[in-house]
Amino acid sequence: MHTIELPDAKIKRYIPSDLSECDQQQYIDMCELIFHYQNDAINYDEFRTHAVYKLMNMIPKTVKELENQTEEQKAIQAEKFANIYMISELIDDFFDIDENGVKIIKQYYTNNPVRSFKPLMITYYGPADQFRDMTFGEYRDGLRLFHDFHATGDMHILTLLTALFYRSKKSFHCIKKRLASYDGNIRERYNSNTLDERAKGLNTSPIGFIYGFYLLFASFQKYLIDAKIRWGGQEIDFSILFESSKTEESSNNDVPGIGMDSIAFSMAESGTFGNIKEVDNTNFWEIMVRMYDLRRTDLERIKHEANATNK
Repeated sequence: MHTIELPDAKIKRYIPSDLSECDQQQYIDMCELIFHYQNDAINYDEFRTHAVYKLMNMIPKTVKELENQTEEQKAIQAEKFANIYMISELIDDFFDIDENGVKIIKQYYTNNPVRSFKPLMITYYGPADQFRDMTFGEYRDGLRLFHDFHATGDMHILTLLTALFYRSKKSFHCIKKRLASYDGNIRERYNSNTLDERAKGLNTSPIGFIYGFYLLFASFQKYLIDAKIRWGGQEIDFSILFESSKTEESSNNDVPGIGMDSIAFSMAESGTFGNIKEVDNTNFWEIMVRMYDLRRTDLERIKHEANATNK
């Protein structure tokens, strides 16, 4: 987080150094600007300048206001523009630079900056940080849409992806039922059959919100392939699930997959979590831990077989 102080104007502002430090409105604003920059609607200097105005809650003067300024006001405005340009250099911190000099958005966050959003009459609630409340079925469908967007570039797919995870609050018919069914997740249960209808409710949402969730999901994907979590008092390293995929070539924005649909059917066949519907309704992280356990057992078997062969 950067601190900007203008003593003469008695102004003190804080500018995030990347998306993970943005509050809800800052995140939506920055994701909108990133979207326009990546789609060549604005150049990089314009992106940085707009970002400063948004992050510092500044309102730019209109062309008419600038034209009607006195010479003294113009001098003050010129100094202001110079200060804004210097501050705009801090926006570079939102990006990493790869070996080819290409700017890559820093995506090392799994916290959800937009917990809820109300485009019109209905408030939609998003997933918890680290997608802790996500079911395996949600992830399977979300990952499919994620890859479909990369294949087609269809913006409607991003609306579907957002609608998949952002849902209205659960409705409780009585206090007794509420207490009996409360599971810490205030969103209604995921239902793929109502996805298109929910997407219609998000059609008026700003692109910063829709694209912002896509960036969050992409950041989660990057996190997942090297994730280390505490489970049962031990550290679990999920990287062993993705080791074979890491060696495959992929574009900068693609994240290696491990065949989630195939895994769902395999889990259903084993009966560990029940049938395919019950597998999909199981918490994502429980499935991942089971996958880790199976993979660890498989690696140990391969190691033992190799040792036996070398004897």
